[in-house]
Amino acid sequence: MNTTHHRHHLRKLAGALALATTAGVSTGCGTSDPPEPAPETESSPAQPEQTPGEQPTSTYTGPYDEEFRTDVSSYAGQQVTLTGEVADRVPSRSALVLTDPENPDLDPLLVSAQYAFPDAEEGAIVEVTGTLTTNFQARVDQDDVDNDAGFYDRHIGQPYLDQASLGAE
Repeated sequence: MNTTHHRHHLRKLAGALALATTAGVSTGCGTSDPPEPAPETESSPAQPEQTPGEQPTSTYTGPYDEEFRTDVSSYAGQQVTLTGEVADRVPSRSALVLTDPENPDLDPLLVSAQYAFPDAEEGAIVEVTGTLTTNFQARVDQDDVDNDAGFYDRHIGQPYLDQASLGAE
């Protein structure tokens, strides 16, 4: 084989190799599956836009009263804002009991704090915002059993407000 013919053969081989490589790269290395959608393009129910630091909107804002207590299951898992009277609070101030000052016979609502409620005094009218949960299960640490157990025991199985924060009333 002469050198000219050998060079021509190498050029053809290099060109074919370059063409094959380019074709493989441009077709995704031979995969025929459609591309996966990006995670942020998945469809989900429309959610209102929330700016950083903004609190989510409550689905119910109003008094803790008989009307709310009757409809309590319709608010399960949703954020609500309630106004009522502090009837009792746990010694560690991590929970309180909310009542209707105009209806003392209405079952009280346990309110579990996201942070301690240092300013919530018994008899005070307060506004609390949290997630309504329908079946309270006591989660008392062993260290708190002596101080808080009796407080929580009377609310087992009842609806309660979880991760609540205290607002100004």
